[in-house]
Amino acid sequence: MKVGESAGRVVAAGLVLLALFGGCSSVAPPTAPSAERPPPVPAAPADRRAAQPAAVVAERQWLQSWFEGTPVSIALRGERMITVDVPTEFCFDPGRTRVKPALAAVLDKVAQSMRRLPYSGLSLIAAPNDAAGNRLGLQRAAQIRRHLRSAGVPAAKLGQPSATTAAAVQLRIDVEEP
Repeated sequence: MKVGESAGRVVAAGLVLLALFGGCSSVAPPTAPSAERPPPVPAAPADRRAAQPAAVVAERQWLQSWFEGTPVSIALRGERMITVDVPTEFCFDPGRTRVKPALAAVLDKVAQSMRRLPYSGLSLIAAPNDAAGNRLGLQRAAQIRRHLRSAGVPAAKLGQPSATTAAAVQLRIDVEEP
């Protein structure tokens, strides 16, 4: 490291510390409660079940950032579950089991997410049947499972394929505590 770089880093570190501690020296004067403002609500007890783990929330946000503005739905369910729903028309052609590129892109990000969350598993892999009422759902879900396996997700982390009556491919990522 050059002398100029070292001095620059020291100055930058000093500025960061000054910014952090500079705000601690001033304290706002207390204000009288306003009649217009309701009294503060006491904080809820620290209950593990009440708040979702930060890693799960952050992972949902990361996944959502990839599919913002698309019909892909990514949501938190419970405290340790992320659901991913992809409308059928973006997943398969009618009467076919081949994964369309749009679904493949979602599955690749789900696989990447599962690598980022080492204590995760895909407990639900569900695909819809065709409108004709045939039994393609299970075959389609098996194809999704194969795609995830080819993307590097271990078989032990994948649930069994299933069919759904929903008009979307449904995936559920469950995150366990380390």
